[in-house]
Amino acid sequence: IQDWSKSDERLLQAVEQNEPDKVSALIVKKGLCPTKLDAEGKSAFHLCATRGRLDCLEIIISHGADLNVVDGAGCSALHLAAKNGQSECLKRLLQVKHRDNIYLSSSVSAL
Repeated sequence: IQDWSKSDERLLQAVEQNEPDKVSALIVKKGLCPTKLDAEGKSAFHLCATRGRLDCLEIIISHGADLNVVDGAGCSALHLAAKNGQSECLKRLLQVKHRDNIYLSSSVSAL
């Protein structure tokens, strides 16, 4: 587990309270990693998917979060959005993954 700071905790709280501007400010100004896991194995990124915080999720995606990162239980954000019935977050995560997969498949050659 990486060192967990008060700023990391504030990022989780900003997601919990659905404050996308605060999420963005903390990521930019404090250089926080939204996929960093706390002692319970959850991150701000995974919390967005679990709680359906689409605006916060958009901010985290725009800052280049690795969508494949799993939480302490081995679940990706995609799993968590599906499991918790967060259809808008699920749709957005699928769109981004699909776009990235198309990009990767078109840039990889057999040679």
